[in-house]
Amino acid sequence: MRTPPIPNHLNWTDYHQSVRRIAAKFNPHHGNYRIHDHEFVEMAFVVSGTCLHHTVLGDCRPGPGDVYLFRPGAWHGYSEAKKFSMYNCCFDTALLGRELSWLADEPYLGRLLWGIPLSTQQQGMVALHLSPPEFKRCSKLLDELCRLAKKDYLSHYGDHLGLLLNILSILARNAAAKSGNKTMTSHRAVVSAIKMIDDAPREVWTLTTLAARVHIEPTYFSRLFHTAVGLPPMAYLTRRRLELATSLLRRDDLPVGEVGAMAGWEDQNYFSRCFRKYFGMTPSRYRARFMEGKIRPPVAIKEAVNR
Repeated sequence: MRTPPIPNHLNWTDYHQSVRRIAAKFNPHHGNYRIHDHEFVEMAFVVSGTCLHHTVLGDCRPGPGDVYLFRPGAWHGYSEAKKFSMYNCCFDTALLGRELSWLADEPYLGRLLWGIPLSTQQQGMVALHLSPPEFKRCSKLLDELCRLAKKDYLSHYGDHLGLLLNILSILARNAAAKSGNKTMTSHRAVVSAIKMIDDAPREVWTLTTLAARVHIEPTYFSRLFHTAVGLPPMAYLTRRRLELATSLLRRDDLPVGEVGAMAGWEDQNYFSRCFRKYFGMTPSRYRARFMEGKIRPPVAIKEAVNR
């Protein structure tokens, strides 16, 4: 793999009008694009052509019908693009704590947005391949989202949300089929806890305080949470903080210690240890390598966050 160009970080206001929280566009002549990550959730739907897709999990050559979902902090980029066309559909992560928070209680949708991408093995990314009929259904929904971009957003917000849910439903169904229909089930208390963490990952959460907020005994709550999400509550909190930390590290004006504090770690050394266990390098090295354009998937991802 060639050394990728200097990567960059996309926030929501850079990518879309600030008032919008859901957006889609069709790129009929998608060219090469340097390695980047984003503060929002992105879904990429490959329509035609080919390229070399550099992702946090390694390189691949996508084809028509391939779909990728990236949570914040999961980086990717494109090179060697040839007649490459695709849809991009993005939504603000604020929706995960508000309009879409109830999805964590749904077996298929919850697994797509939380269970799979937040596992250590996936590093915030989900890769799928849709059959031609399923991809055609998604394309029609995406075309409608693209058309809505020309209309007043606030008065058509319900339309945006409905189309997004339809798209997510198709992806969730296919993700379940790919994994042998293993599903994620959630207790209402787990949904509430996820919403609290997603709304305020920087807060000083403990297993005891989370369990108390949802009125369940801590040991039982931890078991419920792990069954639903695939991670213990504190591991999920760590993963969300790491998503935030990777975004903040793109800003070279912030000292590493300040990044840790802003992401929820008061102890800089502890922040560095958590980061290194997960990414295989210190926050300082991660920033330096990213700014040099030399970030690579770690040789082996340790299961530290699951402990």
